[in-house]
Amino acid sequence: MRTKSDQKSIILIILIFAIVAAVVTVIVLSVKQDTVKENLKQDPVIKVLFVLEDKNQALFTDVLIYYPVTGKGVLANIPGNTGGLHSSIDRVDRIDAVYSELGVEKYCEEISDLVNTEIPFYITVSVKKFIELTDLLGGLEIFIPSPVDKESPTGEKWLLPSGRVTLDGDKIRTFITYFDEDESDKQIQERRQDAVVAFFSALKLNANTFLTKKNFNEISSRLSFNGKPKDLFELLTYISQVDTERFEYISVTGYNDKVDGKTLLMPYRNGEYIKDVVKKAINSIVSPSGTANARPYIIRILNGTKIQGLAHNTQILLQGAAFEVLDIANAKTDDEIEETYIIDHIGQPEVAKGIGEFIHCTKIEEEAIKEGDEENVSNVDFTLVLGRNFDGRWVHNKK
Repeated sequence: MRTKSDQKSIILIILIFAIVAAVVTVIVLSVKQDTVKENLKQDPVIKVLFVLEDKNQALFTDVLIYYPVTGKGVLANIPGNTGGLHSSIDRVDRIDAVYSELGVEKYCEEISDLVNTEIPFYITVSVKKFIELTDLLGGLEIFIPSPVDKESPTGEKWLLPSGRVTLDGDKIRTFITYFDEDESDKQIQERRQDAVVAFFSALKLNANTFLTKKNFNEISSRLSFNGKPKDLFELLTYISQVDTERFEYISVTGYNDKVDGKTLLMPYRNGEYIKDVVKKAINSIVSPSGTANARPYIIRILNGTKIQGLAHNTQILLQGAAFEVLDIANAKTDDEIEETYIIDHIGQPEVAKGIGEFIHCTKIEEEAIKEGDEENVSNVDFTLVLGRNFDGRWVHNKK
């Protein structure tokens, strides 16, 4: 039989546990109150998953990577049909199947694994809410190369003007949802990405109006975010400062493969390539501003081997990493070239070194454009000559 003394001891222990639990809860809540600031202390590069969705389907997915110090940002596109063995659903399938079946949190985790970098924040917006945001921001400015005059299977007219135009919400809906049988999946993704970039530009333009405590609810109520409104306010305040004209664009690239009747985009080199591309992009935006990052540099690729398609595959490799490739050709030589090398035509050794680091090429030759040779290299900053020591991804230098 318990004595009154024992009962008092038990009550005291329970009280102590309650106090400890309350203190822990307060600490956890206080940490959550400054989610963005705390995250930036650990990692100064902002990473946000942005998903445009419709009826529980991810229409478009980008990872926004932004470094506030330099003002430079990267948009990494994740095509919905990116294939692989996704651990959260335990099967080989499209990556957007994770979003449909398990939601955005697991989807964010899968994409974090895919690009090998932690993505602490995610923002989702439905097509309906995106239309409302478009009208709220006074329309989105988009460049449309050719006019659109089509009809949907249900009889809806799809009409869009050409040129640089400002589209209202209704026209934006057409812009992001219409389809053309002549368009590739990549072109559709690029079109939707244009709309997202235009949204960021409009947000920047209207920051003084809507990124205020008085009006922010107009924005936040239309976005789903894994945090509190005050965290979203702080995050969008940072993002609104990004220079959208200097965005670097990268994407998952690979080869198409049929799995269970679905065409999947299987990332190159079992996904290691996109991890390298994202790492390079992050290193690029955190580097100090200077001549090396002032503009995109143009590369020509010459195949100095007898391996068919090596230059073409290398072009895909470099373009996926946001390098600008003008053209490809075979090197003018009767014999195979043993060592891969880069020719620097403009006297930018640091830029040439950066290109070389991406494929582990250390042999760089500096060669100014000679008078009378402008026809061949006038539009080229660097020439990459592929040798036998290049395996399609890395240069294997002699030790």
